[in-house]
Amino acid sequence: MATRPSNPDQYLQRVGGTWYARVRVPRTLEKYTKQTHIRKSLETGDRAEANRRKHAVVGKIKAELDRLRKAPESSKERGISFADAKEWREAAAQLEASGDRYNLQELTLSATTKAEEIEQLYGHDKAKRWYKAATVTTATLSELMTTYMDLSDYKESTKHGHRKALSEVLVFLDAPDAHPEDLNRKIAIQFIDKELTQRGLAHNTIRDRLVSLGGFWSWMSSRGAVPEDTNPWKGHKVSKKQNTGSTPPKRAYTDPELLLLLAGTNETIKWPTYSYLPDLLVLGLFTGCREEELCCLQIKDIETEKGHSIISVTDAKTKAGIRYVAVTHPAPLAILKRRIAANKVRLFPELKPGGLDDKFSASAVKAYGRYRRACAVPDGTDYHSFRRNVITVLERAGVGQVEIARYVGHKVGTMAGDTYSAGGDRAGALATAKQIRHSQDVEDAALVLANRGG
Repeated sequence: MATRPSNPDQYLQRVGGTWYARVRVPRTLEKYTKQTHIRKSLETGDRAEANRRKHAVVGKIKAELDRLRKAPESSKERGISFADAKEWREAAAQLEASGDRYNLQELTLSATTKAEEIEQLYGHDKAKRWYKAATVTTATLSELMTTYMDLSDYKESTKHGHRKALSEVLVFLDAPDAHPEDLNRKIAIQFIDKELTQRGLAHNTIRDRLVSLGGFWSWMSSRGAVPEDTNPWKGHKVSKKQNTGSTPPKRAYTDPELLLLLAGTNETIKWPTYSYLPDLLVLGLFTGCREEELCCLQIKDIETEKGHSIISVTDAKTKAGIRYVAVTHPAPLAILKRRIAANKVRLFPELKPGGLDDKFSASAVKAYGRYRRACAVPDGTDYHSFRRNVITVLERAGVGQVEIARYVGHKVGTMAGDTYSAGGDRAGALATAKQIRHSQDVEDAALVLANRGG
């Protein structure tokens, strides 16, 4: 079988009087490079010289295509990974700090060559961004955010929210290694209007994003990373009417909804994985405690006396949350008696720490959401709705706002109450708890559910 003669001008193309190296892009990579061939000038009109020069150029183009082929899918979709730009930038920073101007210049020339290769694959804009990311020695937004979070004492869930806000901006910019100067007020407005508003996010979610980004820019300003009074995230007004999102506003439960939750269904009542949910539900209904306050509760923090129990909440969301919570109704008292007798350390030993903040309620929050939906109780309600119910019944019973705030763990709202007062006591908590009374149907259903676990 005769062999096919090799083409001496393979990978060559003449345009006008200049020879170019020309490499076919594999079909699987065309959607990322946005072109079928990659062409680079050999800067010569002589055919023999072009053949000598093409090998090195073709080799570099094929190496870049091979790196793109092996790159993670997420990097391909962005067109180029900026991971190696950080290494170039760190090397440049070291040379600049040491005063080695000669090697810094050589490194900059090498970065220029690299950028030209990237331009052949991905175009001028991405090559320009890579070059900036590789040569500008100031910190990127991502690096500054890392420092900001490392120096802060925020809870991990709050840190996650700040990082998420910035990551959405970087995706919007399509520039993972963007610097502070890459974002101005005009771009911030575009991000709010096109990315946040048009996605239909709830007003509170948009507000949280703006608070996170505004706080980050204020911190950068205090560190000299951005000029003072140039925070692009301040002063924006977002309409509540136009940005209510798909989630209904949070509210208290109605009596029919409480009866659905207390009755459960044939399936939900038998859920062995969520056997603690009925107890958690009844305790929330008669104490108004936050979910984590109950899920992490220890036996030693519960004092049981004739006709009532006193819970000392010592692990709370806020300073005001550290308080006494009294229990007087037979339904929650039955649950406390049963669980104290069965457990030695924690009231809900089934629950383990989880989530970003290692909260005992991490899995319970999700489990309760599934339980609520299985009971056909609509969105707009959650476990926190029990807290709304308790505050509502206390207010309608004529309990004062100070007493309500002390019982549920809110700030009183006055200098005297929040600063000078020693706070509530057991007697005050007991007097308030006696006023937590729901409709007779709800209380009867709660008592049935509480005794079912016995």
